[in-house]
Amino acid sequence: MKKQLSIIAGTTGILLLGACAQTESEQEKNSGEAADASGENNTEADNEETGELTIYTSGPGGMAEALIEGFEEETGVSVDMFQGTTGDVLGRLQAEEDNPIADVVVLASMPPAMDFKERGMTMPYESEYADSLREGWYDEEFHYYGFSASALGISYNTELTEDVPSDWSELTEEQYTDQIAIPDPYESGTARDFITAYINQEGEEGWDLFEELAANGLQMEGANNPALQTVIGGSNQMVMAGVDYMVYNNMEEGEPVDIIFPESGTMVTPRPAFIMESAENVDSAQQYIDYILSDEGQEIVADAYLMPIREDIDVHEDRADIDEIEQLDFEWDYLEENGEEYLERFQGIVR
Repeated sequence: MKKQLSIIAGTTGILLLGACAQTESEQEKNSGEAADASGENNTEADNEETGELTIYTSGPGGMAEALIEGFEEETGVSVDMFQGTTGDVLGRLQAEEDNPIADVVVLASMPPAMDFKERGMTMPYESEYADSLREGWYDEEFHYYGFSASALGISYNTELTEDVPSDWSELTEEQYTDQIAIPDPYESGTARDFITAYINQEGEEGWDLFEELAANGLQMEGANNPALQTVIGGSNQMVMAGVDYMVYNNMEEGEPVDIIFPESGTMVTPRPAFIMESAENVDSAQQYIDYILSDEGQEIVADAYLMPIREDIDVHEDRADIDEIEQLDFEWDYLEENGEEYLERFQGIVR
């Protein structure tokens, strides 16, 4: 990601993402040290540990479960996990706002974490691994860590596709008429972010691509997994702006699907984890942040075909590394300022 994620997302963004339903294969230091660093953290005097860490996570399912299992084995801390889509997690947090339960939250999109920080709902914690992380994947004040990331690309059915496109613009060609899908940006936060980031880079002329795609039969097909399934099943030949790790997992299972990353650029989207300011189990929450950033935790991330935040941990050997993916030039504040307006404009183009 070319731009550091230091821009605070607006309230509009989190309300919008709260309505999103991204289906995904779909999700230490002690508290006294953290309190000394921030002056604002909860302390043991403020909250008494319950003995069970509560985590709300948006998956992917296998990775979330493996991380929690490894954490429990290493620390002896019991975890109560709620797992769902990003929309499920945000909806539950909103419903519990007057009586918060979660200690740690894991999302599939960065803007809500940025908004939570802005509203004073996150607790800073500087992990012992902070010096080895990819620049721009975490908050500089350590309120959240994008401990894993996916990239968006063009996924295609290998049995149906003879000419694999190299860029977004090629999807407007006649040979792909009525054969292209995109995750519905009202359900997929990553698709929403892609649309706005693309316009951020290309300017007003970027809308020409979406106009031409619509004329060529572009269809919105639910969230990421439903959209990909239309390609695997053959009702669509390709899906644009879908997450890559789902493709790699389906490839491992023998499905006829592959992915390319367009030459003009795409998005690499970190998946943030953060401690709630209202957390009761502060010690355990900090231990969990350390665990997902540890060698073992980051290897679990890599095994799930996501990109680790640690620069010294290799990605899975069967997936593209970050330096092989050209990225769009965008600013996160632009995405938050224009996301809702661009959603409405996109929907007016692609019906």
